[in-house]
Amino acid sequence: MDTLEIRPARPEDTAQILDLQRAAYRIEAERYDDFMLPPLTETLDDLTAMFDTHTILVARHTAAVAAVATDPIVGTVRARVVGDTAHVARLAVRPSLHGHGIGRQLLVAIERAVAPVDRYELFTGHRSERNLLLYERAGYQRLRTVRESDRLSLTLLEKVVVNGGAG
Repeated sequence: MDTLEIRPARPEDTAQILDLQRAAYRIEAERYDDFMLPPLTETLDDLTAMFDTHTILVARHTAAVAAVATDPIVGTVRARVVGDTAHVARLAVRPSLHGHGIGRQLLVAIERAVAPVDRYELFTGHRSERNLLLYERAGYQRLRTVRESDRLSLTLLEKVVVNGGAG
């Protein structure tokens, strides 16, 4: 596999980010039979406004940048720091590339990008086993599960920073 480039997103990336996000979260929507998940209903204006409050990263395969200039983004993640906590959200990887470590690399990159903080917090669907495994392997611990609807509960996870370092 070619080299993965992770960099800050730019406003001109918003359409590609939303396309990728919708493709990735469609799997979650099918799992929970809920196609109104916020990552699926987010608009270009919503995402554009996030640039003022969030750190947003995108991942590209360097060969894909040259070969597929119209769709090179293969992953994305964002975080917002509030006080001593970074709230990580919208980690998404192109479905055809699941299992290649892109999500793990994006998680490490967003932690570094928003450091120093005392803790990281994120959530995922309670039946999203791949996501839960990814986060737990990265040092996150389950805090609680909150029922959102008849079909969906969200599991909140946190990672406490030891020795003031990221990740």
